[in-house]
Amino acid sequence: YVGGGRGERGGSGDAMDGSRAADGAQTLSYQGGNWRLVDKYYFNQRGCKLTSCAMHKEVGILAVGFSRGMFELLQLPDLTTVHTLSIGADPVTSMAFNGSGEWIVVGSANMGQMLVWEWRSETYVLKQQGHAYDITSLDFSGDGSMIVTGSTDAKVKLWTVANGFCFVTFPEHSAPITAVKFLPSGHAVLSASLDGTVRAFDLVRYRNFRTLTAPKSVQFSSLAVDPSGDVIVAGSKDTFEIYVWSLKTGKLLDVLAAHEGPVCMVAFSAGSSLLASASWDATVRTWDVFGGNGHTDVLQHNHDVLALAWHPDGKHLASSTLDGTIYYWNAIDAEIEFVIHGRMDIAGGRSKYDRRSYQNTSSGRAFTSLAFSADGSFLLAGGSSKYVCVYDLKEQVMLRRFQISHNRALDGVLDQLNSKYMTDAGAMADIRDVNSDDDEEDETAKLMPGDIAYRTQGAAVTRCVSLSPTGRMWAAATPGGVLMYGLDESLTFDPTNLTEDITPAAVLRSINSGAFLRATLIAVRLGDPALLQQVILCTTPAMVPSVIATLPTSVIVPVLQALANTLADGTPHVEHVVSWLNQICSRHARALQQLSSKTEPVLR
Repeated sequence: YVGGGRGERGGSGDAMDGSRAADGAQTLSYQGGNWRLVDKYYFNQRGCKLTSCAMHKEVGILAVGFSRGMFELLQLPDLTTVHTLSIGADPVTSMAFNGSGEWIVVGSANMGQMLVWEWRSETYVLKQQGHAYDITSLDFSGDGSMIVTGSTDAKVKLWTVANGFCFVTFPEHSAPITAVKFLPSGHAVLSASLDGTVRAFDLVRYRNFRTLTAPKSVQFSSLAVDPSGDVIVAGSKDTFEIYVWSLKTGKLLDVLAAHEGPVCMVAFSAGSSLLASASWDATVRTWDVFGGNGHTDVLQHNHDVLALAWHPDGKHLASSTLDGTIYYWNAIDAEIEFVIHGRMDIAGGRSKYDRRSYQNTSSGRAFTSLAFSADGSFLLAGGSSKYVCVYDLKEQVMLRRFQISHNRALDGVLDQLNSKYMTDAGAMADIRDVNSDDDEEDETAKLMPGDIAYRTQGAAVTRCVSLSPTGRMWAAATPGGVLMYGLDESLTFDPTNLTEDITPAAVLRSINSGAFLRATLIAVRLGDPALLQQVILCTTPAMVPSVIATLPTSVIVPVLQALANTLADGTPHVEHVVSWLNQICSRHARALQQLSSKTEPVLR
């Protein structure tokens, strides 16, 4: 028994004079047997509580994490300290060893941080940290290989789409990020923040090379870049003005003032100098930035405008309002072509504050982010709901909606709530009986996971949606992180990329255990044609369809090459090889067409 935390069953986890306390007389009885308490160990960490632990039986190592970001490795059974390290000031919430016991994974949920530590050599294997708070905006690079995100933690992060890893973080802002954009050239990213600055970051030297500010203190809520990448535009939240800068010189070129409410969105049309701005004053205004004519047209709405997006043709735009309606405008003639009433489409999930069921209430449901497909035939819309909707503009109907989260801890995920948790004073989750004598106690430490008051206070909403320029992928910024949806199976997560056990012995063990898919993937990773041929021949005929059905597209070409080599070697198992080829052609026909330049020479 390892003691700590709140000191239950015989002691506190805080600092004590001794490190051990033997108690051979106490016996704890449970159904199915008795557990006898032989020894206790006190962690001498003043003011800390034990928050997580992990043990590797074969190596004899115990890892423990504390509430102040420290973790300790202890050698069993004498419990001598091997290492004591710190990853931050937030609690260590999870720990785990790999199979050999050489690596330990340490996670901190509050920081969004994960650390893989090789404790024998005292080196980092992998270190990743996400955003500490909600992601507010995101954007794809021109080739779709990178994503930039901004968050309320005042940090800008760049991610690689292929593996999902963050490779650079820019912490220069001092207030929440409201918008991020890639330059059309792809050599820099821009970010707007509530600290009153728009910053440009170089992706070659990874530095902040330009900071754009207004003559007076403002809070920027939106950002846009013209197609040439020379002019930067940002809308303000408090002064209701739009500021225009030159990126090359950093000088303020113009201030556009006409809105009577916060400017929530600005965007340039494709291939022209026309700028559109959306505001809470229930208008969308278009501006001729380069022509010097200033304000051109006003597109009047019935409710506050929350988002807008330009059609790829540069002549039409879509806007969404507070009542859940999407307007499709001809921006040249300033006329409405059609309206999509999407309040019932986005409705779903009951908030803990709702007095009515989710079928009878749709108040507050609106789209806060819009994005067109590359050909302009579809519109992606996300907002204050657990759903992201896809609309067909030609038919003006919803094609599909995606649920962004099934996490029951988030508000608005469940369609039905237990009415006993709703009182006259409000939701029971928000009412806590805190004893004034225990102000310094962490009340959540007394709760058990699953308790109604244990749940977090987040809500299932979509802050931003963005489509990749390739048209094969789209992303949504949610409280749970960035969700990626794509048509390319090659980008599917493959856990064999994250393990060190990529050896021929691992292939043989997988074959013996019947894990033929894993054996195939490891053999491809090793790049050993003979070993891959052995895996193909050892795979039982009954397992061939299931293995090929789950085979990633990225390994189709190596598998085809191995099959061709097997036939060329004069194998007697021709029927078995033909069954592999038949399943590949039927299951991965689209992939074979896309990879025709690589597969045709092999098939010949």
